[in-house]
Amino acid sequence: MSEHDLSEQPSRAQELYRDQIVLDLEAVLSIPQGRRVLLRLLERCGVYRSAFTGETEATALRLGEQNIGLWLIAQIEDVDPTEYPRLLLEAAQKRDKETVNVLDVDE
Repeated sequence: MSEHDLSEQPSRAQELYRDQIVLDLEAVLSIPQGRRVLLRLLERCGVYRSAFTGETEATALRLGEQNIGLWLIAQIEDVDPTEYPRLLLEAAQKRDKETVNVLDVDE
C-alpha cells in the first residue's frame, strides 16, 4: 500500500466525526422545528435565484450564500436523498396553504 493510499483512508476519528454529523442532521430533520429552520436557511441562501446583481460585491455575496445553500443541500442528501425533495414539497404546501388562507378571509 502506498503512502497516497493511506492518506485517502479516513481515520477512525474522521469516521466518528462524520457519523456524528449525520446523526445531528438526522435529529434536526426529525422534528418540525428543525425542518422549518433548514427551510428558512435554504430560502435565505437563494439557491434558485440569480446571483448576478450588477454589482461585484453584491454578486459575490450572493454566490457565497448560494455556495452555503448547495453545501447544506448536499449534507441533507448525504443523510437521505429523499429529504431535500420532501423539504421542497413541504415548503410548497405551506405557501399554498398560506395563499388559500389569505384568499378565504372575509372582507
